[in-house]
Amino acid sequence: MNRAVEPVQGTKRIVEDDRKSSILLKGTGYGVRVTFPEAASEEDLFDQIRRFPLETSHLSGGLDAVFDFQGRSLSKEFLLRILSEFVWPNGIRILAWLSYDLETRALLRAAGFSIEEPGSGHAESGREPPGSLVLTQSLRCGQRVEYDGDVIILGHMNEGAEIYASGNVFVRGRLKGVVHAGVDGGEHCVSAGSFEAAQVRLGDKICSSLGDDLRWKGKSVLFSVEDGSLIARELKV
Repeated sequence: MNRAVEPVQGTKRIVEDDRKSSILLKGTGYGVRVTFPEAASEEDLFDQIRRFPLETSHLSGGLDAVFDFQGRSLSKEFLLRILSEFVWPNGIRILAWLSYDLETRALLRAAGFSIEEPGSGHAESGREPPGSLVLTQSLRCGQRVEYDGDVIILGHMNEGAEIYASGNVFVRGRLKGVVHAGVDGGEHCVSAGSFEAAQVRLGDKICSSLGDDLRWKGKSVLFSVEDGSLIARELKV
């Protein structure tokens, strides 16, 4: 069953609520950038770390990451805990540890870590940028993913979670959060094993009323842009 959906045009709503205190996972040409908020307490950060779906893989290789602590002041104890509870258990290779706090930079340098942005030498090493980001766990409320390519979630996307991708977005389980595929334009798609969201956005096409449409509630649905129109299809699985 195909049905054209009337797009609702409007300005992008800016939601500030918990972003300043949430870890941000963002795909880059060299891998994944993990930005640690300055506003969150250390215990809150580690609570987020334990819940964050970093059992991730790129279809073109393993997981490389840059940790960006912004202006946070890191202690030796905090750094050791990051390593033992986050880096080593997940098998992450850290390309750089970034901070503009002078004492933190001195600590990271003394530990032998790279403290500069990955340069062009890494990009030219022969490894191609990842085409897809695969998350093997569910996204929770307050978690936000930005990626230059396709995003595939093998779990659920809970209410309050956000995904912004330049490519397509595929959610195998429930889709309750905010999804924007094709953020840079073009014709892309969003699919959900069980569609339960109030909004889906493809490029500059917005539909904000689908969550109240019982035709799609709890169904497996594919949304795509075809000939400039937003199209919804129920998938038979």
